[in-house]
Amino acid sequence: MRVCLINPPRIQPKVWGEPNVFQPVEIAYVAAVLEKQHKVSIIDTPTEGRKNLESIDDATYRVGLSTKDITDRIKRWSPDVVGINMPYSGWSRTTFELASAIKSVDKDIITVLDGTHPSARPADCLAHQGVDFVVIGEREQTTLELVGELEQGFTQDFKKIKGIAYLKDEKTVITAPRPKITDLDSLPFPARHLLPMSTYFDAVRENPLRGVIHKPWAAMMTSRGCPHECVFCSVHLTMGRQWRGRSPENVIEELEQLVDTYHIKQIDFTESNIALDKKRMENICDLIVEHGIDIEWYTPDGLRADTVDENLLRKMKRSGCKKIRIAPESGVQRVVNEVIKKNQDLKDVENALIWSKKVGIKVGCFFVMGFVGETKEDIKQTIDYAYKLRKLGADIFHFSIATPLYGTELYEQAKSGGFLMDNFNDEALAAAEPLIETPEFTAAELRELCIQANIVNQKITPDKIVKAILDPKKAIKMLWKR
Repeated sequence: MRVCLINPPRIQPKVWGEPNVFQPVEIAYVAAVLEKQHKVSIIDTPTEGRKNLESIDDATYRVGLSTKDITDRIKRWSPDVVGINMPYSGWSRTTFELASAIKSVDKDIITVLDGTHPSARPADCLAHQGVDFVVIGEREQTTLELVGELEQGFTQDFKKIKGIAYLKDEKTVITAPRPKITDLDSLPFPARHLLPMSTYFDAVRENPLRGVIHKPWAAMMTSRGCPHECVFCSVHLTMGRQWRGRSPENVIEELEQLVDTYHIKQIDFTESNIALDKKRMENICDLIVEHGIDIEWYTPDGLRADTVDENLLRKMKRSGCKKIRIAPESGVQRVVNEVIKKNQDLKDVENALIWSKKVGIKVGCFFVMGFVGETKEDIKQTIDYAYKLRKLGADIFHFSIATPLYGTELYEQAKSGGFLMDNFNDEALAAAEPLIETPEFTAAELRELCIQANIVNQKITPDKIVKAILDPKKAIKMLWKR
Protein backbone atom coordinates (compact mmCIF):
# COMPACT_ATOMS: atom_id res chain seq x y z
CA MET A 1 0.00 0.00 0.00
CA ARG A 2 0.96 3.64 -0.35
CA VAL A 3 1.20 5.34 3.05
CA CYS A 4 1.79 9.05 3.60
CA LEU A 5 2.75 10.12 7.12
CA ILE A 6 2.19 13.76 8.06
CA ASN A 7 3.54 16.02 10.77
CA PRO A 8 0.63 18.51 10.86
CA PRO A 9 0.88 22.31 11.07
CA ARG A 10 1.57 23.56 14.59
CA ILE A 11 -0.36 26.12 16.59
CA GLN A 12 2.19 28.17 18.47
CA PRO A 13 1.94 30.98 21.04
CA LYS A 14 2.98 34.28 19.51
CA VAL A 15 4.98 35.06 22.65
CA TRP A 16 7.47 32.35 21.65
CA GLY A 17 8.63 34.46 18.74
CA GLU A 18 10.10 33.00 15.54
CA PRO A 19 9.29 29.29 15.18
CA ASN A 20 12.03 26.70 15.45
CA VAL A 21 12.13 23.42 13.54
CA PHE A 22 12.04 20.01 15.17
CA GLN A 23 12.75 16.68 13.55
CA PRO A 24 9.79 14.25 13.94
CA VAL A 25 11.82 11.17 14.82
CA GLU A 26 8.71 9.31 16.01
CA ILE A 27 7.19 9.58 12.53
CA ALA A 28 10.46 8.49 10.92
CA TYR A 29 10.48 5.36 13.11
CA VAL A 30 6.99 4.42 11.90
CA ALA A 31 8.07 5.05 8.31
CA ALA A 32 11.13 2.84 8.72
CA VAL A 33 9.00 -0.08 9.90
CA LEU A 34 6.34 0.44 7.21
CA GLU A 35 8.66 0.83 4.24
CA LYS A 36 9.86 -2.75 4.53
CA GLN A 37 6.44 -3.79 3.19
CA HIS A 38 4.85 -0.64 1.76
CA LYS A 39 5.62 2.53 -0.19
CA VAL A 40 6.00 5.43 2.27
CA SER A 41 6.39 9.21 2.16
CA ILE A 42 6.56 11.90 4.87
CA ILE A 43 5.32 15.49 4.80
CA ASP A 44 6.83 17.56 7.60
CA THR A 45 4.52 20.56 7.26
CA PRO A 46 5.87 22.78 10.10
CA THR A 47 9.40 22.50 8.73
CA GLU A 48 8.67 22.76 5.03
CA GLY A 49 6.33 25.71 5.66
CA ARG A 50 8.23 27.19 8.60
CA LYS A 51 8.02 30.71 7.19
CA ASN A 52 4.28 30.51 6.60
CA LEU A 53 2.72 32.06 9.72
CA GLU A 54 -1.03 32.58 9.78
CA SER A 55 -2.53 34.49 12.69
CA ILE A 56 -5.33 32.56 14.40
CA ASP A 57 -6.09 35.02 17.19
CA ASP A 58 -4.30 37.51 19.44
CA ALA A 59 -2.38 34.73 21.18
CA THR A 60 -1.51 32.12 18.54
CA TYR A 61 -0.57 31.49 14.95
CA ARG A 62 -0.55 28.52 12.62
CA VAL A 63 2.89 27.38 11.44
CA GLY A 64 3.35 25.23 8.35
CA LEU A 65 2.39 24.47 4.78
CA SER A 66 -1.03 25.71 3.70
CA THR A 67 -3.85 23.21 3.47
CA LYS A 68 -3.80 23.63 -0.32
CA ASP A 69 -0.09 22.85 -0.49
CA ILE A 70 -0.65 19.70 1.54
CA THR A 71 -3.66 18.50 -0.45
CA ASP A 72 -1.81 19.16 -3.70
CA ARG A 73 0.96 16.87 -2.46
CA ILE A 74 -1.65 14.26 -1.51
CA LYS A 75 -3.22 14.44 -4.96
CA ARG A 76 0.15 13.97 -6.68
CA TRP A 77 1.31 11.10 -4.48
CA SER A 78 -2.11 9.40 -4.26
CA PRO A 79 -1.79 7.46 -0.98
CA ASP A 80 -4.11 4.69 0.18
CA VAL A 81 -3.53 5.57 3.84
CA VAL A 82 -2.59 8.86 5.52
CA GLY A 83 -1.25 8.80 9.06
CA ILE A 84 -1.24 12.05 11.03
CA ASN A 85 0.83 12.38 14.17
CA MET A 86 -0.74 14.52 16.91
CA PRO A 87 1.65 14.86 19.84
CA TYR A 88 -0.13 17.78 21.47
CA SER A 89 -3.81 18.51 22.15
CA GLY A 90 -3.27 22.17 21.34
CA TRP A 91 -2.78 21.19 17.69
CA SER A 92 -6.15 19.45 17.38
CA ARG A 93 -7.61 22.24 15.23
CA THR A 94 -5.01 21.92 12.47
CA THR A 95 -5.01 18.12 12.71
CA PHE A 96 -8.75 17.71 12.29
CA GLU A 97 -8.86 20.34 9.55
CA LEU A 98 -6.15 18.39 7.74
CA ALA A 99 -7.99 15.07 8.13
CA SER A 100 -11.13 16.62 6.63
CA ALA A 101 -9.14 18.17 3.78
CA ILE A 102 -7.61 14.78 2.94
CA LYS A 103 -11.07 13.22 2.75
CA SER A 104 -12.10 16.02 0.38
CA VAL A 105 -9.30 14.93 -1.95
CA ASP A 106 -10.49 11.33 -1.95
CA LYS A 107 -13.06 9.96 0.49
CA ASP A 108 -11.55 6.49 0.08
CA ILE A 109 -8.22 7.50 1.63
CA ILE A 110 -7.99 5.91 5.09
CA THR A 111 -6.94 8.38 7.79
CA VAL A 112 -5.15 7.24 10.94
CA LEU A 113 -4.27 9.45 13.91
CA ASP A 114 -1.56 8.64 16.44
CA GLY A 115 0.28 10.44 19.20
CA THR A 116 -0.40 11.72 22.70
CA HIS A 117 -3.79 13.34 22.14
CA PRO A 118 -5.34 10.43 20.21
CA SER A 119 -4.00 8.04 22.85
CA ALA A 120 -5.66 10.09 25.60
CA ARG A 121 -8.94 10.82 23.75
CA PRO A 122 -9.58 8.24 21.04
CA ALA A 123 -13.38 8.59 21.09
CA ASP A 124 -13.11 12.37 20.77
CA CYS A 125 -10.86 11.98 17.72
CA LEU A 126 -13.19 9.49 16.07
CA ALA A 127 -16.10 11.91 16.52
CA HIS A 128 -14.52 13.97 13.73
CA GLN A 129 -15.76 12.75 10.36
CA GLY A 130 -12.34 12.87 8.74
CA VAL A 131 -10.83 10.28 11.11
CA ASP A 132 -11.11 6.52 10.46
CA PHE A 133 -8.70 4.96 12.98
CA VAL A 134 -6.71 5.93 16.07
CA VAL A 135 -3.48 4.26 17.14
CA ILE A 136 -3.17 4.20 20.93
CA GLY A 137 0.25 4.08 22.57
CA GLU A 138 3.49 3.03 20.89
CA ARG A 139 3.04 3.30 17.14
CA GLU A 140 5.33 1.12 15.03
CA GLN A 141 3.98 -2.42 15.27
CA THR A 142 0.37 -1.30 15.61
CA THR A 143 0.52 0.83 12.46
CA LEU A 144 2.26 -1.92 10.51
CA GLU A 145 -0.39 -4.44 11.49
CA LEU A 146 -3.25 -2.02 10.80
CA VAL A 147 -1.98 -1.14 7.31
CA GLY A 148 -1.56 -4.83 6.58
CA GLU A 149 -5.18 -5.50 7.50
CA LEU A 150 -6.37 -2.48 5.51
CA GLU A 151 -4.63 -3.92 2.49
CA GLN A 152 -7.04 -6.84 2.75
CA GLY A 153 -10.06 -4.49 2.75
CA PHE A 154 -12.61 -3.32 5.27
CA THR A 155 -14.07 -6.81 5.58
CA GLN A 156 -11.34 -7.66 8.06
CA ASP A 157 -11.86 -8.02 11.82
CA PHE A 158 -9.93 -5.05 13.21
CA LYS A 159 -10.77 -5.97 16.79
CA LYS A 160 -7.91 -8.46 16.81
CA ILE A 161 -5.39 -5.60 16.33
CA LYS A 162 -4.18 -4.46 19.72
CA GLY A 163 -3.83 -0.75 20.42
CA ILE A 164 -6.35 0.84 18.04
CA ALA A 165 -9.76 2.51 18.16
CA TYR A 166 -12.35 2.80 15.39
CA LEU A 167 -16.09 3.14 14.85
CA LYS A 168 -18.37 0.19 14.25
CA ASP A 169 -22.12 0.71 13.92
CA GLU A 170 -21.52 4.29 15.11
CA LYS A 171 -20.00 3.05 18.38
CA THR A 172 -16.38 3.45 19.44
CA VAL A 173 -14.44 0.21 19.64
CA ILE A 174 -11.18 0.30 21.65
CA THR A 175 -9.15 -2.86 21.38
CA ALA A 176 -6.89 -4.43 24.00
CA PRO A 177 -3.69 -2.48 24.84
CA ARG A 178 -0.59 -3.40 22.89
CA PRO A 179 2.45 -4.42 24.97
CA LYS A 180 5.40 -2.08 24.66
CA ILE A 181 8.36 -2.98 22.47
CA THR A 182 10.95 -4.39 24.86
CA ASP A 183 13.79 -4.88 22.39
CA LEU A 184 14.35 -1.42 20.93
CA ASP A 185 17.40 -2.71 19.04
CA SER A 186 14.97 -4.68 16.88
CA LEU A 187 13.62 -1.46 15.38
CA PRO A 188 15.23 -0.09 12.21
CA PHE A 189 16.80 3.34 12.44
CA PRO A 190 14.43 6.22 11.65
CA ALA A 191 13.80 6.73 7.92
CA ARG A 192 15.54 10.08 7.78
CA HIS A 193 15.93 9.75 4.02
CA LEU A 194 12.21 10.58 3.89
CA LEU A 195 12.66 13.75 5.96
CA PRO A 196 13.78 17.14 4.57
CA MET A 197 17.18 16.95 6.29
CA SER A 198 18.77 19.78 4.32
CA THR A 199 15.90 22.05 5.34
CA TYR A 200 16.60 21.37 9.02
CA PHE A 201 20.23 22.35 8.42
CA ASP A 202 19.25 25.54 6.58
CA ALA A 203 16.80 26.49 9.32
CA VAL A 204 19.29 26.30 12.17
CA ARG A 205 21.84 28.29 10.22
CA GLU A 206 19.24 31.04 9.88
CA ASN A 207 17.89 30.69 13.42
CA PRO A 208 20.06 28.52 15.73
CA LEU A 209 17.94 26.15 17.79
CA ARG A 210 18.12 27.26 21.46
CA GLY A 211 21.00 29.47 20.36
CA VAL A 212 23.38 26.48 20.26
CA ILE A 213 22.33 24.18 17.40
CA HIS A 214 23.66 25.82 14.23
CA LYS A 215 25.43 23.02 12.33
CA PRO A 216 24.07 19.91 10.58
CA TRP A 217 22.15 18.21 13.39
CA ALA A 218 19.86 15.32 14.16
CA ALA A 219 17.38 14.39 16.85
CA MET A 220 17.84 10.94 18.31
CA MET A 221 16.27 8.69 20.96
CA THR A 222 18.20 6.03 22.87
CA SER A 223 15.45 4.99 25.29
CA ARG A 224 11.71 5.00 25.85
CA GLY A 225 9.37 5.06 28.81
CA CYS A 226 9.50 6.63 32.26
CA PRO A 227 8.90 4.83 35.57
CA HIS A 228 8.15 8.07 37.41
CA GLU A 229 4.71 9.57 37.98
CA CYS A 230 4.95 13.36 37.66
CA VAL A 231 1.36 14.59 37.63
CA PHE A 232 1.76 16.89 34.61
CA CYS A 233 3.60 14.51 32.25
CA SER A 234 1.86 12.78 29.34
CA VAL A 235 4.80 10.75 27.97
CA HIS A 236 3.42 7.53 29.47
CA LEU A 237 0.42 7.70 27.13
CA THR A 238 2.57 6.69 24.16
CA MET A 239 5.82 5.38 25.62
CA GLY A 240 4.58 3.74 28.82
CA ARG A 241 6.01 3.69 32.32
CA GLN A 242 8.47 0.85 31.73
CA TRP A 243 11.88 2.28 30.85
CA ARG A 244 13.62 0.50 27.98
CA GLY A 245 17.07 1.39 26.68
CA ARG A 246 18.81 0.60 23.41
CA SER A 247 22.16 -1.13 23.68
CA PRO A 248 25.23 1.14 23.58
CA GLU A 249 26.40 -0.65 20.42
CA ASN A 250 23.10 0.06 18.66
CA VAL A 251 23.27 3.74 19.66
CA ILE A 252 26.82 4.03 18.31
CA GLU A 253 25.84 2.38 15.03
CA GLU A 254 23.14 5.01 14.48
CA LEU A 255 25.51 7.84 15.42
CA GLU A 256 28.06 6.59 12.89
CA GLN A 257 25.34 6.36 10.23
CA LEU A 258 24.31 9.96 10.94
CA VAL A 259 27.89 11.23 10.68
CA ASP A 260 28.69 9.22 7.55
CA THR A 261 25.42 9.85 5.68
CA TYR A 262 24.43 13.37 6.75
CA HIS A 263 27.72 14.73 8.11
CA ILE A 264 26.02 15.45 11.44
CA LYS A 265 27.95 17.65 13.87
CA GLN A 266 25.38 18.13 16.65
CA ILE A 267 22.93 15.74 18.30
CA ASP A 268 19.82 16.36 20.40
CA PHE A 269 18.99 13.34 22.53
CA THR A 270 15.24 13.95 22.77
CA GLU A 271 14.33 11.84 25.79
CA SER A 272 14.01 12.49 29.52
CA ASN A 273 15.76 9.41 30.91
CA ILE A 274 18.90 8.93 28.87
CA ALA A 275 21.02 8.31 31.99
CA LEU A 276 18.51 6.24 33.97
CA ASP A 277 20.81 3.25 33.50
CA LYS A 278 24.08 4.89 34.54
CA LYS A 279 26.31 2.02 33.39
CA ARG A 280 24.68 2.04 29.94
CA MET A 281 25.24 5.79 29.67
CA GLU A 282 28.89 5.41 30.64
CA ASN A 283 29.32 2.75 27.95
CA ILE A 284 27.72 4.99 25.31
CA CYS A 285 30.12 7.80 26.22
CA ASP A 286 33.13 5.50 26.21
CA LEU A 287 32.20 4.09 22.79
CA ILE A 288 31.74 7.57 21.29
CA VAL A 289 35.32 8.33 22.32
CA GLU A 290 36.69 4.93 21.23
CA HIS A 291 35.07 5.21 17.80
CA GLY A 292 36.31 8.75 17.32
CA ILE A 293 32.80 10.15 16.72
CA ASP A 294 33.29 13.92 16.59
CA ILE A 295 29.98 15.41 17.70
CA GLU A 296 28.53 17.90 20.17
CA TRP A 297 25.47 16.68 22.01
CA TYR A 298 22.69 18.01 24.23
CA THR A 299 19.72 16.83 26.32
CA PRO A 300 17.09 19.49 25.52
CA ASP A 301 14.22 17.58 27.17
CA GLY A 302 16.20 17.25 30.38
CA LEU A 303 17.45 14.40 32.50
CA ARG A 304 16.94 13.56 36.15
CA ALA A 305 19.60 15.07 38.37
CA ASP A 306 19.73 11.92 40.49
CA THR A 307 20.87 9.83 37.50
CA VAL A 308 24.27 11.54 37.14
CA ASP A 309 27.43 11.80 39.23
CA GLU A 310 30.77 13.51 38.69
CA ASN A 311 32.33 10.47 37.01
CA LEU A 312 29.50 10.11 34.50
CA LEU A 313 29.48 13.84 33.77
CA ARG A 314 33.21 13.70 33.01
CA LYS A 315 32.59 10.90 30.52
CA MET A 316 29.71 12.85 29.01
CA LYS A 317 31.92 15.91 28.60
CA ARG A 318 34.70 13.87 27.02
CA SER A 319 32.25 12.36 24.52
CA GLY A 320 30.98 15.75 23.35
CA CYS A 321 28.24 16.81 25.77
CA LYS A 322 28.01 20.60 25.78
CA LYS A 323 24.87 21.24 27.80
CA ILE A 324 22.27 19.38 29.81
CA ARG A 325 18.94 20.44 31.19
CA ILE A 326 17.66 19.27 34.53
CA ALA A 327 14.21 19.75 35.99
CA PRO A 328 13.81 20.60 39.67
CA GLU A 329 10.24 21.68 38.72
CA SER A 330 9.92 23.40 42.12
CA GLY A 331 12.29 24.76 44.74
CA VAL A 332 10.13 23.39 47.57
CA GLN A 333 10.79 19.78 48.49
CA ARG A 334 7.20 19.22 49.65
CA VAL A 335 5.87 20.37 46.28
CA VAL A 336 8.35 18.20 44.38
CA ASN A 337 7.41 15.07 46.33
CA GLU A 338 3.78 15.48 47.35
CA VAL A 339 2.27 17.83 44.75
CA ILE A 340 4.22 17.06 41.57
CA LYS A 341 5.09 13.50 42.70
CA LYS A 342 8.52 13.68 41.09
CA ASN A 343 10.21 12.28 44.21
CA GLN A 344 13.57 13.89 43.53
CA ASP A 345 15.84 15.23 46.24
CA LEU A 346 16.67 18.87 45.51
CA LYS A 347 20.12 18.22 46.96
CA ASP A 348 20.74 15.98 43.92
CA VAL A 349 19.87 18.95 41.70
CA GLU A 350 22.45 21.10 43.46
CA ASN A 351 25.09 18.39 43.28
CA ALA A 352 24.47 17.88 39.56
CA LEU A 353 24.99 21.59 39.01
CA ILE A 354 28.20 21.71 41.04
CA TRP A 355 29.64 18.68 39.24
CA SER A 356 28.59 19.95 35.80
CA LYS A 357 30.25 23.30 36.39
CA LYS A 358 33.36 21.51 37.61
CA VAL A 359 33.69 19.37 34.46
CA GLY A 360 32.64 22.12 32.03
CA ILE A 361 29.08 21.21 31.02
CA LYS A 362 26.52 24.00 30.92
CA VAL A 363 23.19 23.49 32.67
CA GLY A 364 19.69 24.85 32.10
CA CYS A 365 16.83 24.32 34.55
CA PHE A 366 13.11 23.67 34.06
CA PHE A 367 10.53 24.88 36.56
CA VAL A 368 6.74 24.59 36.43
CA MET A 369 4.31 26.64 38.52
CA GLY A 370 0.59 26.59 39.19
CA PHE A 371 -0.10 23.05 40.39
CA VAL A 372 -3.17 22.01 42.33
CA GLY A 373 -1.94 22.02 45.94
CA GLU A 374 0.78 24.63 45.36
CA THR A 375 0.64 28.07 46.99
CA LYS A 376 1.86 31.49 45.91
CA GLU A 377 4.42 31.29 48.71
CA ASP A 378 5.70 27.99 47.27
CA ILE A 379 6.16 29.67 43.89
CA LYS A 380 8.02 32.59 45.44
CA GLN A 381 10.32 30.12 47.21
CA THR A 382 10.89 28.41 43.86
CA ILE A 383 11.99 31.73 42.35
CA ASP A 384 14.41 32.20 45.27
CA TYR A 385 15.70 28.67 44.67
CA ALA A 386 16.40 29.50 41.03
CA TYR A 387 18.63 32.37 42.18
CA LYS A 388 20.47 29.86 44.36
CA LEU A 389 20.97 27.54 41.38
CA ARG A 390 22.25 30.42 39.28
CA LYS A 391 24.95 31.01 41.87
CA LEU A 392 25.83 27.32 41.66
CA GLY A 393 26.31 27.58 37.90
CA ALA A 394 23.00 27.24 36.04
CA ASP A 395 23.04 29.52 33.00
CA ILE A 396 19.38 29.69 31.93
CA PHE A 397 15.98 28.97 33.44
CA HIS A 398 12.66 28.03 31.82
CA PHE A 399 9.61 28.77 33.94
CA SER A 400 6.32 27.56 32.53
CA ILE A 401 2.76 27.39 33.80
CA ALA A 402 1.38 23.94 34.64
CA THR A 403 -0.81 22.74 31.78
CA PRO A 404 -3.59 20.20 32.49
CA LEU A 405 -2.99 17.93 29.51
CA TYR A 406 -5.55 15.22 28.80
CA GLY A 407 -4.53 11.88 30.23
CA THR A 408 -2.48 13.33 33.08
CA GLU A 409 -3.19 13.23 36.79
CA LEU A 410 -3.06 17.03 36.83
CA TYR A 411 -5.97 17.18 34.39
CA GLU A 412 -8.00 14.81 36.56
CA GLN A 413 -7.16 16.83 39.69
CA ALA A 414 -8.18 20.09 38.07
CA LYS A 415 -11.34 18.64 36.54
CA SER A 416 -12.58 16.86 39.66
CA GLY A 417 -11.70 19.82 41.87
CA GLY A 418 -13.49 22.33 39.66
CA PHE A 419 -10.24 24.20 39.01
CA LEU A 420 -10.29 24.18 35.19
CA MET A 421 -10.96 27.65 33.85
CA ASP A 422 -14.12 28.31 31.84
CA ASN A 423 -12.10 28.82 28.65
CA PHE A 424 -10.44 25.40 28.87
CA ASN A 425 -10.54 23.52 25.56
CA ASP A 426 -8.16 22.02 23.01
CA GLU A 427 -7.31 25.36 21.42
CA ALA A 428 -6.67 27.03 24.78
CA LEU A 429 -3.96 24.43 25.40
CA ALA A 430 -1.93 25.99 22.57
CA ALA A 431 -1.78 29.50 23.99
CA ALA A 432 0.68 29.04 26.93
CA GLU A 433 -1.83 30.73 29.24
CA PRO A 434 -2.99 29.64 32.73
CA LEU A 435 -5.85 27.14 32.58
CA ILE A 436 -6.06 26.32 36.28
CA GLU A 437 -7.24 28.55 39.12
CA THR A 438 -7.40 27.31 42.71
CA PRO A 439 -8.21 29.01 46.02
CA GLU A 440 -4.45 29.60 46.26
CA PHE A 441 -3.96 31.63 43.06
CA THR A 442 -5.72 33.25 40.13
CA ALA A 443 -4.69 33.20 36.48
CA ALA A 444 -3.58 36.82 36.74
CA GLU A 445 -1.42 36.04 39.75
CA LEU A 446 0.20 33.13 37.91
CA ARG A 447 1.03 35.35 34.93
CA GLU A 448 2.63 37.91 37.22
CA LEU A 449 4.62 35.26 39.08
CA CYS A 450 5.82 33.75 35.78
CA ILE A 451 7.10 37.17 34.72
CA GLN A 452 8.86 37.62 38.05
CA ALA A 453 10.36 34.15 37.75
CA ASN A 454 11.81 34.65 34.29
CA ILE A 455 13.64 37.75 35.48
CA VAL A 456 16.05 35.27 37.06
CA ASN A 457 17.52 34.76 33.59
CA GLN A 458 20.63 36.64 32.57
CA LYS A 459 20.57 40.00 30.82
CA ILE A 460 17.25 41.08 32.34
CA THR A 461 17.87 44.77 32.92
CA PRO A 462 15.95 47.13 35.23
CA ASP A 463 14.16 48.82 32.30
CA LYS A 464 12.81 45.43 31.24
CA ILE A 465 11.54 44.82 34.76
CA VAL A 466 9.64 48.09 34.52
CA LYS A 467 8.14 46.97 31.21
CA ALA A 468 7.09 43.72 32.88
CA ILE A 469 5.09 45.70 35.39
CA LEU A 470 3.62 48.20 32.91
CA ASP A 471 2.90 45.89 29.97
CA PRO A 472 2.68 42.19 30.92
CA LYS A 473 1.96 41.03 27.34
CA LYS A 474 5.14 42.61 25.98
CA ALA A 475 7.07 41.34 28.96
CA ILE A 476 5.89 37.78 28.52
CA LYS A 477 6.96 37.88 24.87
CA MET A 478 10.34 39.27 25.86
CA LEU A 479 10.88 36.71 28.60
CA TRP A 480 9.63 33.70 26.64
CA LYS A 481 11.86 34.42 23.66
CA ARG A 482 14.58 31.76 23.56
